[in-house]
Amino acid sequence: MLRLLFLLMGGPALRASCPWLLLSGLLCLAASAGIVLDMLVHSTLLIPLCLLGLFLSAEGVMQVWRARLMTSDSWQAKMKAFVLIALGGILLAAPQMKGVCLAWLFATAFIFDGGFRIISCSLMRCRRWQYKLATGGAEWLFSLLIIMDWPLPHHIIIPLGFAILLLAWALSLLQMAWQVRTLSPNTSVAALPLFTRKGLRRPHGLDYLHSPYAGEPASTPLKIYIWTPLGSGSVVGRRPGFDRWVAAIDHRGKVSTGHTALEMGESLYVSLYPVEDLTCHLSGFLQMLHAREENDVAGFHQESLEREIKNGCLPDKRLSLRHYNQQALRHYWARHRGDCRYNLTSRNCSTTVIQALDVATEGLLGNRGYEALLNPDFWLLSLIRSRAEGMTWTPGLVMDYVSVLNRVLDPQAHACSSMLHFIFARESRLKNKA
Repeated sequence: MLRLLFLLMGGPALRASCPWLLLSGLLCLAASAGIVLDMLVHSTLLIPLCLLGLFLSAEGVMQVWRARLMTSDSWQAKMKAFVLIALGGILLAAPQMKGVCLAWLFATAFIFDGGFRIISCSLMRCRRWQYKLATGGAEWLFSLLIIMDWPLPHHIIIPLGFAILLLAWALSLLQMAWQVRTLSPNTSVAALPLFTRKGLRRPHGLDYLHSPYAGEPASTPLKIYIWTPLGSGSVVGRRPGFDRWVAAIDHRGKVSTGHTALEMGESLYVSLYPVEDLTCHLSGFLQMLHAREENDVAGFHQESLEREIKNGCLPDKRLSLRHYNQQALRHYWARHRGDCRYNLTSRNCSTTVIQALDVATEGLLGNRGYEALLNPDFWLLSLIRSRAEGMTWTPGLVMDYVSVLNRVLDPQAHACSSMLHFIFARESRLKNKA
């Protein structure tokens, strides 16, 4: 979550807010120590949980109000509001239920997250996969301790988990405050050690001139085209989760992963393909998932959307961004368009588009980045990104990411929070009518 925040804030804003980063890191460190002390004395985490519950419940109510004001009947908006209100209600009711519901909620979350880490790193054998495997095992162990209520009761283990999370945030903030001081101008924040030590493999494409974002809409919108796995062939038998975010299997038993492309007017088109078709059966598909460099094959970039449609079919989804750093994206692509290595997991069409998208959106929030922490869409965006970075980027995940990113980057979403924005917007409309 913090790395995504730093990316959207950009180097100039981070350098300007270096003292605040240091202060925030120290505050997180103090809060972590305070939770441990409070746990030792009272064995509760009542006040922070109640405040979080009130915030989530209020935000859920405002999501319902927003859907009503905008006459929106989107099931996604209704589901989002329901989840926020339900989570807020659980957190508010947890003290009365003696934390049992909350304990099982945390245990379930750790089981699913740990299982995701173990499965993904076992299949892909990416860089530092042993460390990620150990992290997933630790999450399973933590959930087991919560369920068994041994050797410590859950009302002690859960606050301890919060303290560990705050400690991790504190270390990240302090590291960023230290590292950003050495970041030279016109250099991407993704080149800092806090970013480069993460990921499926060693990073690439960071040695380019990253011009600061001017703050104005670009002359031409940035377009993202998605060919979903379901739209790429004749699929037999539906597997809703697998088909939506990973791949689909057609009537011949072949695996279809879909495709992702990015376009900036007539000057730039990002669409990476392997020279030799990697379509295969499911068993062969699983064998090609290793992310390391030895599994790279030769690739090439399609020339244009028209050529891609002529050779295949129309994209299932078209998304666009109006606000992005056009100059930085030009510099990045002029330097790295010749690197056409392809890897089914770590250098596929979707990871290539996401890297270009990161270049284009770096620094867009600037000093407004801290306000994004009050926006539930930012937390959803961080969740999508963490899932993709733990596994790999696919067309389905790119589609979800860009859709939420559009809402996060919307200038109207940063008045203070989404709740305050709609209150002020309603008052303004009433005054204009009067």
